[in-house]
Amino acid sequence: MIAGFRDRYGTFPRLMVRAPGRVNLIGEHTDYSLLPVLPFAIDREVLIAIGPGDSEMEVDSLSSPAPARFTGVDDSAIQGWHRYVLAALRVIDIVPPVRILIGGDLPSAGGLSSSSALTMGLISALFLAQDVELPPRPLGDLTTTAERSMGVEGGQMDQLVIALAIEGHALRIDFDPIETRTIPLPDDLAAVVAYSGEPAPKAGAVNDLYNTRVVAARAGACLMAKAAELDPGDPPSLSRVRSIPTSEVELSAESTAAEVATLTGCEVGSITRLTLHAFPADAPLPISRVVNHILAEADRVDATEQALEQRSFDTLGHLLDQSHTSLQSFGASTTSLDRVTELMRSAGAYGARLTGAGFGGYALCVCPPAKVSSILTRLADHQFEPSFKVQAVSGASVIEL
Repeated sequence: MIAGFRDRYGTFPRLMVRAPGRVNLIGEHTDYSLLPVLPFAIDREVLIAIGPGDSEMEVDSLSSPAPARFTGVDDSAIQGWHRYVLAALRVIDIVPPVRILIGGDLPSAGGLSSSSALTMGLISALFLAQDVELPPRPLGDLTTTAERSMGVEGGQMDQLVIALAIEGHALRIDFDPIETRTIPLPDDLAAVVAYSGEPAPKAGAVNDLYNTRVVAARAGACLMAKAAELDPGDPPSLSRVRSIPTSEVELSAESTAAEVATLTGCEVGSITRLTLHAFPADAPLPISRVVNHILAEADRVDATEQALEQRSFDTLGHLLDQSHTSLQSFGASTTSLDRVTELMRSAGAYGARLTGAGFGGYALCVCPPAKVSSILTRLADHQFEPSFKVQAVSGASVIEL
C-alpha cells in the first residue's frame, strides 16, 4: 500500500485505516426488522491509505484503478466504486484536500460486506485527516446513513460488527434497543466461505429484491400488530410483534402496501418510505414468506448462541441448514448457492448456508478444522472459487505510519 501510494502520488501516506469484512453466522434479513443477528468480522479487509493533497481530493484503487478527483458532493454522474467515496463525502459534508489509495484483500460484490467496509474506512480516514477520531458507534451510524443514501434500505448489522468486533468472537447484536455482547468462537470449530460465481452488488435488481423484502416485513408487522392491538412502530417493525404466533394472523401471500394500510390503519408512507424514494404502494409483496422467515430466523439466532455456548456443533450445523432452507423459501438463495452448500455438507461440514443478503455472493459453512482442506478441494473441483477459511478478527482500526 505504501509503495503504491508513493508510485501514484509521489509522496507517503500519513496513516492507514483497516476495515474488515464480515460473515453472518446466522440471522439473515433480520436486522432491518430490528431483530437479532450473530456475525463476526473476518481476516479479509479493506485498507485506506491517506495523506495530504493540494486543492482537491484525489482517490484511486489498487484493485480497480480509476483515478478520480472530487471538488464537491453533488456529482450525480459518479459511477462504480466512486459512489462510495461520494456517499462518504456527503455524510461528512466537506471535501478535504487529501490523497487516498484503496487496497486490501476483501472480495467485492459478494456478500462479505465489502461496501460497508469501504464506506466505513473512507469515513474514518476522512475524519482522521482532520485530526478527529470517531468512536465506533457514531462511525457505524454515519456509515449506515451513507450506504442508505445509495438506495439499499439495510439494517445496521454490517456497520456495527465492522466497528465493534472482537478477535476470536462473534457479536450478538440486538436492535430494539441496540445492545451487543461477544460470543466466543471455539478453537476447534472452523468456518469456510465460497463464492457462488454470481455477484451480489448493492445496485440495480438486487437493490429492488432487497427493498421489496424490507417493505414486505413492514407490511407484515402492520398486519400482526393490528391482530394483537399493538403499536407496530414507525416504520413498522417485526420486533414489536415477535411474541405473536404467525398462525394466529392471516398473512397475505401477495398484498400491496396500499391494501395493508387500508386494512390495518397503518400509514402507507410508513410502510413504503425508503431513504431515496418511496417503494411503489401498488407493488405486490411476498408478506407471508418474508415474515415466516424473519421470525423463525430470529429464534435461530437465540438457538445458535446457545449451541455455541454448549459446544453442540451438530446442533449448530442443523441450525445453519435450517436457515438456508428458510432463505430458499424467502427467495434469497440461488441454484449456485444451493449447490455450494450441498458440496460443503458432502465434504464434511456440520452445516452450511448463504451468508449476506443473498441473491448471489458467498456461502458459509462450519466444520471441524480437519475438514477444511477436503471442503476447499471439493469446492475447487467444482469451480466454486475463491473459497477460503475465515477467522474472527477485531473491528476497524487505525494503522499509524
